[in-house]
Amino acid sequence: MSAQREAAGPFPNPLPPGEDQRSAERRAGVSRGRDESAPVRSKALAIYLMCGPETPELAEAAVEGGADLVELGFPFSDPLADGPVIRRAAERALAQGMRTGACLDCLAATRARLPHTPLVPMTYASLLEAYGWERFAADAQTAGATSLIVADLPAGERPGIRRVQLVAPTSTDERLALAAEHTDGWLYLVTLTGTTGARDDLSPALAGLVVRARAVTGLPLYAGFGISTPGHARAAAALADGIVVGSRAIEVAERGAAELGHYVALLRRALDERE
Repeated sequence: MSAQREAAGPFPNPLPPGEDQRSAERRAGVSRGRDESAPVRSKALAIYLMCGPETPELAEAAVEGGADLVELGFPFSDPLADGPVIRRAAERALAQGMRTGACLDCLAATRARLPHTPLVPMTYASLLEAYGWERFAADAQTAGATSLIVADLPAGERPGIRRVQLVAPTSTDERLALAAEHTDGWLYLVTLTGTTGARDDLSPALAGLVVRARAVTGLPLYAGFGISTPGHARAAAALADGIVVGSRAIEVAERGAAELGHYVALLRRALDERE
């Protein structure tokens, strides 16, 4: 383990006594905050939801449907990585008053409903710059975050803020290795160039990105961006260790918690059918 990762904080060490970092990271990649009595699935399912008044209920429904991890979007006025669905969701959230403090309250309320599920805020560097980097990390931990994703913060910058790193098909081998060295538990594979959003087909670039990532790390690899259907989930899981579903989950969540739970269950079934 690098000295930077060993010293990074402020999120707590997730390892049970007697378990080393490498075995834990290989085990599932979602262990921090996870109920250790629950079965470990071979393929992880992460669902992205935008923070809002209804988010704790939606997150609970997603987990009941089979999600292993929930990403909580902290809305930002200029989300460069996000497509139209998540942009609209961010606009609605901001109109509802979901500024950083309110989002942290949403995170805490979600944690109260889901005491054993990894919860990962996802946002942009400008929000943390305005709030204060160390202050945000500390307050997010207090509210129940198990890690953090900062979509536009390159690997190697702000090494004291432990977070999940993103890599894309356009990432150089050097950048990919750096991200793998500094990431927190798992590596987020952006399957395509461009913004988030549902696509008709799974990106053909994912296979090559997985091969390159496997060459530099034994950490779990989760594929996201453009995954929306059970077919996409099944195909992506044949290559990666887990998937992240965002835009389509946001769309379904607009129809309520029951619809979201049903949708997540379909994704879960597609992942489990491979086993």
